[in-house]
Amino acid sequence: MSESSSPDHHGSGEECISALALVFSGNRNEIAVTTGDVPSLPEVRVRDRFYPEIEDVVRAVTEALGVGVRVLRCLDLGSSEDGRPRLYSFKMSRRDESLSDGLRWCSSTEVEYLDGIEESQIASIRQECERVSGDAPELAAVPWEWPGNWECEAQEWIYSNLYSGVSHEQLTLTPVRSWSISSVIRVDAETGRGLRRFYFKAFPAFFSNEASVTDLVADRFPEISPKLVSVDRSRGWMLMEDLGDLTLGTADSVELWCEAMRALARIQNGFVGHTNLLERLGLERRSTSDVATTLQQWAQSPGSLRLGYELGRTESALERLEPHIEQVAELCKTVDGVGLPMTLDHGDLDAGNIFVREGSPVIMDWSDSSISSPLYAAALIPQVSRNTLLMSAFLDEWTQYAPIDQLEEAFEASKPIAALERAFHYHRNIVAHLGYPSVDLRVLESYIPDLLNLAAAELERRG
Repeated sequence: MSESSSPDHHGSGEECISALALVFSGNRNEIAVTTGDVPSLPEVRVRDRFYPEIEDVVRAVTEALGVGVRVLRCLDLGSSEDGRPRLYSFKMSRRDESLSDGLRWCSSTEVEYLDGIEESQIASIRQECERVSGDAPELAAVPWEWPGNWECEAQEWIYSNLYSGVSHEQLTLTPVRSWSISSVIRVDAETGRGLRRFYFKAFPAFFSNEASVTDLVADRFPEISPKLVSVDRSRGWMLMEDLGDLTLGTADSVELWCEAMRALARIQNGFVGHTNLLERLGLERRSTSDVATTLQQWAQSPGSLRLGYELGRTESALERLEPHIEQVAELCKTVDGVGLPMTLDHGDLDAGNIFVREGSPVIMDWSDSSISSPLYAAALIPQVSRNTLLMSAFLDEWTQYAPIDQLEEAFEASKPIAALERAFHYHRNIVAHLGYPSVDLRVLESYIPDLLNLAAAELERRG
């Protein structure tokens, strides 16, 4: 199972890098360090993958320390070019385990005396020690990043929602991804019929409606949705059957791509006239006509965006966009003028979250979904923009509303509008919920100028 957020942010997965482990004891006031006159944090070698993919690093740290751990969060991406290791914080899974030889506990107040750590990382470690030793919010937006009972609660929920004939001993739970927008655990069950694989996915409070939307879409369109075992809408938890590793990105089949675009349109058509239901699930209604107004507000006052990392790049992108504000307003009229109804929009569809099951596409990851123009999702998929066959497969499903030539014109007009709306969404609904400083905030915030520049390039191309 994979999960993605555009633009592409995945490492090659081939080379290895060093990673430092900031591991907190059960009382949260001690950290694991090497023995000797000049202690340091435990260091491991892991594959250079997208940093939320944590399976390798958890395994390596567990082996190095001799105790079970779970990742709290990534504190520093590190740099293979500069030789700076990646840095994660962890908590022990059990209080009563002992560290391996060559390691000991020391007070978290002694981080300044650790060896081999850059000053910027010392600062990150100090801030993490203060965070972990303090009181967690009663309703943390991202509970798995806090050293509480979340892991145990999630595991018990998984156990209770699998087959009654499967015991705890027959299950292996492996955390595979963790960051501010999701936590994913692979669940392997040894049954009488062999190994069965499932995935548990948890969402933060600001994405909790993904569970509800996925459940609703799967109920109406089971043939193009993941098979859900159980859903807890209130906590934003899902347990689903494994879809395998084949996505449209790896299948690279025009025929499959066309079927996926038709499947997307079928889902969207299925929710036409049911937007009140989607609103009750918590989905935001995003009007195309608001895009030009929002762009003008951003261009006039970029400092008010309160970006912690990407203000400079965002200001530069807005300077590119400012001469095109009137053009954006006209394109919004073209999109609205074709007469397509507002409906369910995926919000982040790409080749990595459309799986292939038994030769047919399965659409995943509705965390960024909204009620908006049905053109947005397809317009931001590069493969659809480049291939007229894929565009036609999608637009042919909408000819009851307008002739194909008008739909094609609106589709082209929607490309910069969709990029702008997604940038506004990231700012309004994602980065606004993340604390500063934060690796996740740095990464997710970077999508905003990327999307603004994508819109600017499209507008410049149109002239």
